[in-house]
Amino acid sequence: MKFVPERARATVMSARLLVAACVCGLSIVASSAPARATEPPLLIRGMTFVSTQGALTEIVLEAENARIDADSDIAGLDRVHARLSAPDGSVSLDLTCNEGEFDLRTSHFVAKGDVRGLLADGRSFRGPWLRFDHDTGIAFTDAPVEITDGSRTFRGGGFRYHVREGRLRLTSGASVEEEAP
Repeated sequence: MKFVPERARATVMSARLLVAACVCGLSIVASSAPARATEPPLLIRGMTFVSTQGALTEIVLEAENARIDADSDIAGLDRVHARLSAPDGSVSLDLTCNEGEFDLRTSHFVAKGDVRGLLADGRSFRGPWLRFDHDTGIAFTDAPVEITDGSRTFRGGGFRYHVREGRLRLTSGASVEEEAP
């Protein structure tokens, strides 16, 4: 096993992120401060992250700005658009939010601030936050949520959406409002 000092490890991670950003044609803002044990975040403007499994593109995540912490591999995002795919490649969940966090190691994602989305079956939703667990393929929130399906509006204390199956389940305190014809 080869020993790599912590500072060198952070510098290697920053170099990898820089190479990846350059390959993707991203605009980077970097600090000219000397290297420290804890690297400053790498700032990227116009970031697009794509997660694939074999030939399937599972996640496409676009952000106006990203701050990548090399120590934790967490990207803090501003003005986000995310598309999560079903196994057949179709978009199962399309959402926007004001900010988010994306774990570069696990592909887990948290959307925060005016989260709005469209499900594969055409229903739309909005709420204050949503978390996507990549391992289980479930997008969920335990915050108040509003789901619109044609002339009906469902309100609940949260939901669980199985991205791979396109299945939605409202949780706690669900109510339905229907528009008069």
